[in-house]
Amino acid sequence: MGSAMSHYTTTLANSLCGGSSRKLIAGWWYSILAVTAILTLLSFVIMSTRTMAEGFAAIWSAVMLFVLSIGGTMIMRKFHNSMAVGFFMGGVVAMTQFFFLLFLIYLAYARDQRMMKTSAKYESLMALFSIVQCILLGSFAAILGAHRSEILDKNREQSPKYSTQGESYEPPAHSS
Repeated sequence: MGSAMSHYTTTLANSLCGGSSRKLIAGWWYSILAVTAILTLLSFVIMSTRTMAEGFAAIWSAVMLFVLSIGGTMIMRKFHNSMAVGFFMGGVVAMTQFFFLLFLIYLAYARDQRMMKTSAKYESLMALFSIVQCILLGSFAAILGAHRSEILDKNREQSPKYSTQGESYEPPAHSS
């Protein structure tokens, strides 16, 4: 599976980004940030026009996306160690599931609005952008998983300072 995904994402990088998987990852991330901005604006509209529960779901998703955007951008630009990238990948997968659930919730809200004979356009838009965000985040996690070795800082990971191979731990001397 990993080999097939790596082959697919390499083909995608060749066709879209001139063979650079780092550019593919960055471009995918920027598209996630663009959808994040749209979802945040829609969240403010929903908060001001709908019920408290629906408003909370919208604002909570905007806050979670804001946190993921800031943390993800920091990791993509500065912190290229395996711990940070792994934590980031876990957060992306969790947000993928979160947005799939939001897609289903907004579909139910839209159905409720239609049953009450009111407009469901905001709920339908939120459902659409939630499933788009879910797909973008899920595919981003797959691409990042397939090419995480290209993101990791190889100089830092292979440095003798951080190597524990062949070393033993000596506890400090205790004087009484």
